[in-house]
Amino acid sequence: MKKQNIGEPCNGCGTCCNAQVCMNGAYVIGLVKNLGDTVSGACPAIVRSPNGNIRCGILLNPNKYIKKSKYPAKILSKYFGHLIGAGAGCDELYENDTPEEINKLQKILDEKMNDRQWRKKTETALRIIHGIG
Repeated sequence: MKKQNIGEPCNGCGTCCNAQVCMNGAYVIGLVKNLGDTVSGACPAIVRSPNGNIRCGILLNPNKYIKKSKYPAKILSKYFGHLIGAGAGCDELYENDTPEEINKLQKILDEKMNDRQWRKKTETALRIIHGIG
């Protein structure tokens, strides 16, 4: 399955999750000691759905991965999803992406950083998922 263009809805191709473990996933799973570090290679939390699409196991079963949390699975999934950009469109650059795609991603990131509600939700998510803040 071909990777979507930047900003288009996720199609479950798995390009991002097979390339590296995202920084939030790597920290939650305990693969890194510092939030922000990533690990190359496929994420161990990948779940393949019956139709062959790749899904995030941490979103599907957060209590399996996010240990010692007082929050129910539904809240953990919601805020972990926010941290990884679930539902926000493809944000994975790939070797054959054009300069236009790179610029599109930068514009999306700039818009997010200038959005006060997005930043507030991110702060809440960091507190709930990682205990930061």
